[in-house]
Amino acid sequence: MSVTQETLENSKLINWTIFQEILLMDEDEEGFAFSLIETFVEQAKDTFTKIEELLGDNNGDTEDNLRQLSQLGHYLKGSAAALGLQMVQNECERIQNYGKKESVTYEDDPLVANANTPQDWLRCCSSAFQQAKIYFEESRQLLSGYFRAPL
Repeated sequence: MSVTQETLENSKLINWTIFQEILLMDEDEEGFAFSLIETFVEQAKDTFTKIEELLGDNNGDTEDNLRQLSQLGHYLKGSAAALGLQMVQNECERIQNYGKKESVTYEDDPLVANANTPQDWLRCCSSAFQQAKIYFEESRQLLSGYFRAPL
């Protein structure tokens, strides 16, 4: 799939202003932007594996799992933000906040509105994680098309 600059600019997935700054770095070192995206893809896959393990850990300390989920959400949020992957960033921020049992601005989500127990917050994290994976895959495909190379 061939993706143009206009496609990225009009995408809800990518913040073009930020992503364009990354592309400008190619002027100094050809392929730099692609290598950053490749690194992020691997980082995201590893982080997603850790999140899946924590969400599936029914025998562990729920509070500790929430704390770790918050940290992983924060970590990936920062990386996604630096590359302009705004929808992944938003969902990772939700994981970060839900791991801290904070609803912030998500009260319209029925899961969050009714979250009282640590298990409820794990379900909130799981919901945000599922959406983060969807946005990640859509972003990965979009950027693969833009760079004309598999990611």
